[in-house]
Amino acid sequence: MIGKYIKASLTLLILFLFFYSNAADTTYYEIWEINSLSEISGHNVEFTGNPQVVSTDIGEAVQFDGDGDRLLIDANPIGDAMEFTIEVVFKPDAGINIINEPRFIHIQDPDDPQGKRVMMEIRVNNENNWYLDGYMNTDSENLTLIDEKLTHPTAEWMHAAITYKNTIFKTYVNGEEELTGSVSYNSKIINSTGKTSIGARMNERNWYSGLIKTLKITHEALSPDKFIFINNDSSGVNADNLISVDNSIKVFPNPAGNLVTIYANKLAAGSFLAIYNIFGEKVFYIDLFENIVKNTVQLNTSEFDDGFYVCTIINNGVSYSVKFLVKH
Repeated sequence: MIGKYIKASLTLLILFLFFYSNAADTTYYEIWEINSLSEISGHNVEFTGNPQVVSTDIGEAVQFDGDGDRLLIDANPIGDAMEFTIEVVFKPDAGINIINEPRFIHIQDPDDPQGKRVMMEIRVNNENNWYLDGYMNTDSENLTLIDEKLTHPTAEWMHAAITYKNTIFKTYVNGEEELTGSVSYNSKIINSTGKTSIGARMNERNWYSGLIKTLKITHEALSPDKFIFINNDSSGVNADNLISVDNSIKVFPNPAGNLVTIYANKLAAGSFLAIYNIFGEKVFYIDLFENIVKNTVQLNTSEFDDGFYVCTIINNGVSYSVKFLVKH
C-alpha cells in the first residue's frame, strides 16, 4: 500500500514538473487554419475577389485564382516580438501568365508611414517551377533573400518558412535552409499592431494563384525540427500537417478541440500510447503497433475536460512525452 502511494506521488510530481517547468512551452504562437472567409483563429477576415474554401487531400484550404483574390486578416501575429518564425503550408499553381510575383503573405500596419513590413513571396519561372523570396523592411533597413536557382515544383504541397533573430534573417523550404542575411532595426521591426494580407500584397497587387492551408507564427526563431511537418511521400503520413513537438512525437492541433492527431515515428512491437491528465490519471491507452495507421492515431477529445494533458509513448523501451492543451 505504501509502495503504491509513493509511486502515485512520484507520478504526480513528475507530471507537475513537466507541466510547470518546461520553459519551451511558454513560447507564444498562433496557428491559423486558412479555411474561412469570415473568421480565422478568432480574427475577423475581409476578402476581395472570389477566393473559395475547398476540400483537399489534407483538409480544407482556400483557393486563390491569381486575379483579385485576397484575404485580409485583422491581426498582426508578430506583434512586438524581437524574434519570430513564419511558416506556411501551400500548393502553388503553375502558369506564369496569371502569377506575377505574388506577395502571398504580407504583415504590416497599413497606416505606418515607414512601411515597415515582413513578407513571403514566390516567383514562377518559364519551366513552371517556383522559388522563394523573403523580405523584411524595418525602421532601419531592408533585405531581400532570393535566388532564382533554388527552384521547386508547382502543384505540390509545400512548406516555406522565414525566421529572424539577432538581425539574422533566414529562409527555408521543406525544412531545408536556403538563404541567410542580416537586417537590423533601431527600435521596431514592424509596428505591434497591423493586419495580415494573404494571397496578395497589402495594397491589392501581385496576386497569388493556388491553395493556402496553414499559417503558423511563433515568437521564436525555430529550428527546422520544430517546423510544421508535411510529407508528400505516400509511405509517410500523406501530407498531414502536424506540429512537430518532439523527434518521435508530433501533435496537431495544439491546443486541441474535439480531435487531436498524434504522429509516432519508427514504432517497434510492444509500443503503446497513454494520455494522462494533470492529476496523473490515465484517460486513454492504446497499443500503437497494433492500431496505428500510417504512423498516426486520431484521438477524439470531445469528452476531455479543458486543460493540459501529457501524451506518453513507450517505444522500444524508451519513453517520450509531450504536453498538449485541450480547449473547447
